[in-house]
Amino acid sequence: MSEAGGPILHCLCGGVEVRLSSLPETVGVCHCAMCRRWTSGPWMAVQAPGSVITGDTLVIYSSSQFAERGFCSRCGSHIFHRPKDGPELAISAGLLPEGRLAITREIFHHAKPLWYRFDASSRKRSAFGMALEWGPKLAWRRFARLWRG
Repeated sequence: MSEAGGPILHCLCGGVEVRLSSLPETVGVCHCAMCRRWTSGPWMAVQAPGSVITGDTLVIYSSSQFAERGFCSRCGSHIFHRPKDGPELAISAGLLPEGRLAITREIFHHAKPLWYRFDASSRKRSAFGMALEWGPKLAWRRFARLWRG
């Protein structure tokens, strides 16, 4: 366990380390085209704000105007996704040891291809639902950043 209270995770080669702030219990799944392109399938992640990510092989890629993704430059492991403004941090669920995690949320569910499905009774959000959830947050953060100058 890390001093932050959760487990210490690492990529395949050990070049990137994630010190979780707490032990997650739920997994979210993203079906958007960008995540599917990044992972060759749905991206599964745990919410882990306050976690610390370190490593000489960590590369951060600006994947859109509002978000960035981290990966290991040596082994290619997907590490995280986070907004550029804000405390949210999603860590790849594949980094976690097997345990009692449950899929509780699927986002961009309308974009999910027909060739896979999950047998989870999760909340499902469309792009419209995600825009309603994130639009005000992102707009407020951008306004606050411009206001501070």
